[in-house]
Amino acid sequence: MRSLIKPIAISIILTGLFVNLHNAFFLIDYRAKENIEKIDVVINSGDTGLEISRKLFEQGVVKTSKAFYRVALNEKRSAGISPGVHNLDRKISAHAALDQLLDKSRNRGILGFAEGLRAYEIVGILDKSNLLEGKASGLILPNKKYGTTNIEGFLFPAQYAFAPQTTVDEAISQMIERFEISATNSKLSEGYGEYSAYQTLIIASIAQAEGDKQDYAKIARVIYNRLKIDMPLQMNTTVEYAAKLRGQIRMSYKQLEINSKYNTYLNRGLPPSPIGSPGEDAMRAAVNPENGDWLYFITVKPQDTRFTNSFSQFNIWANEFRANEKAGLFK
Repeated sequence: MRSLIKPIAISIILTGLFVNLHNAFFLIDYRAKENIEKIDVVINSGDTGLEISRKLFEQGVVKTSKAFYRVALNEKRSAGISPGVHNLDRKISAHAALDQLLDKSRNRGILGFAEGLRAYEIVGILDKSNLLEGKASGLILPNKKYGTTNIEGFLFPAQYAFAPQTTVDEAISQMIERFEISATNSKLSEGYGEYSAYQTLIIASIAQAEGDKQDYAKIARVIYNRLKIDMPLQMNTTVEYAAKLRGQIRMSYKQLEINSKYNTYLNRGLPPSPIGSPGEDAMRAAVNPENGDWLYFITVKPQDTRFTNSFSQFNIWANEFRANEKAGLFK
């Protein structure tokens, strides 16, 4: 019996050594999904899968670069990895590392811009951001085909993942490049009828500011209908833009008399530039206006915007709006 004990003990020891050696040298991936220990990993724009895999390995996130690279090749979602400063757990599996890289809350390099923001508001956010270097120089301009040097309307509203050391000017360039993609996708870059691409962008910006998504195409039609008969646009949002105001439910007569080319009560035709950055839905509406003979529209209550070609009907709805405003429906 004793003669068997020694071989068994040796076998157990050798098995343990083999397992330890296997775990240390042959397994290429960690098993953990999370870890208390964390590290910032910088992903730059244009980094390849191999470069990302190497960074994760060198900074101790994954056990081997090969482990992550295999996962990245096999999962299409890896294409969604954004540049930025990603706060990741160390010593985690390649799958967990991919999950964390795709988790936007872990990316400190993301800035988001809402549809309808104005250029000075966007540039102000960029200038004040700790993620970016420098200040806006004013030298980054739209494509010459639009015939303007004003960047208003060209800073596309979206979420951006800016890599570390990105300058404000580079960020503005990226936003203008993103605008070009949506202008092409929506066909706004081709203009609409007799209206140039830039004029169509101005109309898209007004539609964006004046209503909700479901009404953009109707608002665009009202604008075209008024332009066709040389009727003043009389849009409060263009006056708000001139006065640097926002969200005025109603405007006083004094406000509507502001001396500005953006005052579409006093001036016929389109204002000289967009009044904010439209999203792609508003762009599409500007080149695909809904059919209708409407000349007037009014939001009677939240999510209830009505359209008509009758001024008397408009006045009836205006009284309904005033009653709803008095009842506090717009608060």
